[in-house]
Amino acid sequence: MITVLAVELLRLRRSLTLGLVIAAPLSLSVLAFVILMDRDKSLPWRMFADGTAAIWAYLMLPMAATALSVLLAQVEQAARGWDHLLALPGWRGRFFLAKLLILLLLLAAMSVLMVAGMAAAGSVADAITGGKMLSGEAPLGHLAALIARMWVAGGLLALLQLWLALRARSFVPPLVLGIGGTLIGVVTASARQGVYIPWLLPVNMLSSPDRAQQALVTAILGMAVLVPIMLIDLSARARR
Repeated sequence: MITVLAVELLRLRRSLTLGLVIAAPLSLSVLAFVILMDRDKSLPWRMFADGTAAIWAYLMLPMAATALSVLLAQVEQAARGWDHLLALPGWRGRFFLAKLLILLLLLAAMSVLMVAGMAAAGSVADAITGGKMLSGEAPLGHLAALIARMWVAGGLLALLQLWLALRARSFVPPLVLGIGGTLIGVVTASARQGVYIPWLLPVNMLSSPDRAQQALVTAILGMAVLVPIMLIDLSARARR
């Protein structure tokens, strides 16, 4: 399994995946900086951090999971690489599990860059304005914990996106699912059922503690149930 993971990581160097990992959090950090510099009044650091994290959870994280899942799947789909991989001896599910672990690892890397980018955007804007842009101390601990919880909560939607991307030969179905899921999340953000909608689980980390806890439980239990089903399903399809 470690060998499969190492090979997957090496293959990423020849794709656009690593560029996306850097570009998504960087673009949001630049946007946050521009918005800050356009303000006339100071803003509490905590409010700035939570507001930027909300954009990350609503839009950037779901769309990044969609794009990464498509890129990871198309590495094999485009060149019919599955024919060779699945002919190798051993458990076929290890290749699909490796894809999922790599996807979660890439989203974790993006989350780290997101925290660093938000902190840098706020600090630079504050320095340019002579410390008048943001009030209070930078809540780096709070921000890191918040983005980490969003990463955990986003695991379920990442799983669903990858599952469809690996099942479909075309990249269109997972893209449609990702765009549709994100739009549904934006429209139904305040719904009580939001703690059960995969694309809304990350943004629920900004809700009340009880609601955030319920969203985390939904994501973790959902993954615990669906990961084995996904591996069985994809392995069975691979035998056809």
